Amino acid sequence: MIVEEIRKNLKTRLIGRKIHYFTELGSTQELAIYMAENNSQAVNGTAILAEQQDKGRGRLKNRWISPDGGIWLSIILKPFMPPNKCPLLSFAAVLAVCETIAQQTSLESKVKWPNDILINQKKVCGILLDVATKGDRVEYAVIGIGINANVNIEKIHPYLDDNKHRTLSVTSLKNELSGKCVDRPAFLKLLLERFELYYDHLQKDISTIIVNKIRDRLEYNSVAIEQGNKTIEGTITGLGLDGALLIKQNDGSSVEVGFGDTRTRD
Repeated sequence: MIVEEIRKNLKTRLIGRKIHYFTELGSTQELAIYMAENNSQAVNGTAILAEQQDKGRGRLKNRWISPDGGIWLSIILKPFMPPNKCPLLSFAAVLAVCETIAQQTSLESKVKWPNDILINQKKVCGILLDVATKGDRVEYAVIGIGINANVNIEKIHPYLDDNKHRTLSVTSLKNELSGKCVDRPAFLKLLLERFELYYDHLQKDISTIIVNKIRDRLEYNSVAIEQGNKTIEGTITGLGLDGALLIKQNDGSSVEVGFGDTRTRD
């Protein structure tokens, strides 16, 4: 993937104006965190991009298989927002990916709360968010985006059974397009532009637009959510304005589940 192709006519002010590109890397997320903590040159919007990763990770420290053909991306952010609003950065990324998929491929995608993107009930993308705070101030945030773009899913399947929490089948854009590859530079260019749009919304404390659009794409189904030592079971009824999942439990009571350390099974 040629960085110059991504930068060509890129219509962003911050996001992706500086890109560090690697043919192979342990983890874009870990490098981005290291840079945010130790490198004064890690300016707002700096992107770390790799053709493949051998130590990729997902949410809750799950392994993330990252062979060639995918889009493995982390973005360093210096947001002006309170820490309790930072989880909405994940929604900004989710929405940017969904809209880019629609525009570049015409495929319809859905959201499995809080950070998975599905096509035909199969996972095609995951979002990862790491945030460092000091008091009531956000020092930095790193948003990780992993998309099975032109990945041959046969390269992923051998590793899936290693994850005991896996509940979803996996697919790629190429697989859903019957073997047709997506133009990754064009896809990434649009993705960076869409993400900056929603990032700007959050900087201006305009989150309602993002939450409402996520609501339209949310998978409304029965769920079992592991939260600490308890399991919340019921039916998804919607999203709160802060992105919390609204659930009607099997006993008829209602509950809100925030992002936090939760694991969704469905």
